[in-house]
Amino acid sequence: MSRVKLFIPLFLVLLLGIALYLGLRQDPRQLGLTQQDKPMPEFIAEDLLLRDTAFSQQDFKGHITVLNVWASWCPSCKSEFPFLQQLNTRADFKLYGLNYRDGRRAAQNVLNELGNPFFRSIYDPDGKLALELGVYGTPETYLIDAHGIIRYRYSGELNQTIWQREFQPKIKALAEQGNRL
Repeated sequence: MSRVKLFIPLFLVLLLGIALYLGLRQDPRQLGLTQQDKPMPEFIAEDLLLRDTAFSQQDFKGHITVLNVWASWCPSCKSEFPFLQQLNTRADFKLYGLNYRDGRRAAQNVLNELGNPFFRSIYDPDGKLALELGVYGTPETYLIDAHGIIRYRYSGELNQTIWQREFQPKIKALAEQGNRL
């Protein structure tokens, strides 16, 4: 019986190693979106730049929305800002930001230093809205149709290649479906 007890820690380490190996093999960009094809969660939050200005899921209705989750402490978020600046001039959607678990002043400083690519930015200091969306980390970008339904989520830094491959065809399809209210 005492020999069996000697193998228990070895067995547990082996089991833990297998679980770690399987977890590391998964691509985080392929993680399931629990909110896909569901309405944007109900929320009321402050605008990051306009204090005392209410912001809700109703603001996403009537137009196609690209929602980018970002934070001042996220290096990848900052490095995608120049690309987001290019997107904010597009007329086929509105680009919104969701400032995630951040200090208001730090977030505002980033927007002042790098330029504000967003039509508006939601201030989510506790991460409550992000949690409801199923955010795994920053940056993440969501595509929301004109009815407020979440259609797609991309985890990671956006660039031209990803935009053309992942977002443009989906935005075009939504526009062709008459995705305006």
